[in-house]
Amino acid sequence: MVLPFALAAFACACGMLPSDVVEHTYPTLADARRDDLFVKGWLPDVLPPSTVEIRTENNLDLNISSGEFSFSPEEASLLIAKLKRGPAQMGFANWDKTVNEYADDGYAAWSYGDQYSTWAFFCDMSIARCEYIMK
Repeated sequence: MVLPFALAAFACACGMLPSDVVEHTYPTLADARRDDLFVKGWLPDVLPPSTVEIRTENNLDLNISSGEFSFSPEEASLLIAKLKRGPAQMGFANWDKTVNEYADDGYAAWSYGDQYSTWAFFCDMSIARCEYIMK
């Protein structure tokens, strides 16, 4: 899978190394809400109620975020209803290669955007797990 070194890889591709990266792990969606994860804008408030194992990695200098989460397979439709089918255009070097690598690993591409940010979600609904990148 692509995610574990996503921020470093994207930063290096842009000729920059991450200098101010903040990582957080939340066992449950309630824990993420208590820490105002969605208010901070690092992840949109689109996750299903059963979401667990939320991990975020935020580069404060580059305003890039990546992470992952899991949820109950029965709630996949709740997430899909809030996302747009297809990969977001992120503008990273070798972005098409990244999208193809996720597809090769069985992850479908979805996107979400608001007035400030764009998120690319790569989800394998058969295991109810997503990885994401925000720019």
